[in-house]
Amino acid sequence: MKKEIVVALLFAFSASLASAADAPAKKPVKKPVCDDQYHGQYHEQYYDHYHGAMGGQGMMMGVGRYHMLNLSADQQSRISKLTDQLNHDNWAKQGMINDESAKLRDLYEADKRDPAAIGEEYKKIFDLKRQMIEAYLATQNQIEDLLTPEQRDQLKSLRRRMR
Repeated sequence: MKKEIVVALLFAFSASLASAADAPAKKPVKKPVCDDQYHGQYHEQYYDHYHGAMGGQGMMMGVGRYHMLNLSADQQSRISKLTDQLNHDNWAKQGMINDESAKLRDLYEADKRDPAAIGEEYKKIFDLKRQMIEAYLATQNQIEDLLTPEQRDQLKSLRRRMR
């Protein structure tokens, strides 16, 4: 089980690196400035989420990742729907991970830490992350099924060049 999780995490990491290379170059955008500390933090988070602080890395994906494949309007629409659903589901799972992480924090802050209880919380968190990885890969497979054989060959070629 541990070996499968490690392999899945490594695969997801390598896929995220490939997606970063596929992302179009972005012009630097000046981050918004705000005098109010709370709103300033909010604007920073908003900017980072919507303008790609991670440079396209991570498990979010979209049509932009496949921009070099000359997608038809129908392909773009279908890919957008698939990725919107994935992102929606992953946001829900990420919320659950945040809840479990708060429980884990409380377990670590106890006067006497319970190794078994901490281990169980980690299992819950890792299981949720595994589910996100599997959903990401399933969506990626669905998207690749929408591609023509030529587009799939081109995608494989792009991935090979990234390795």
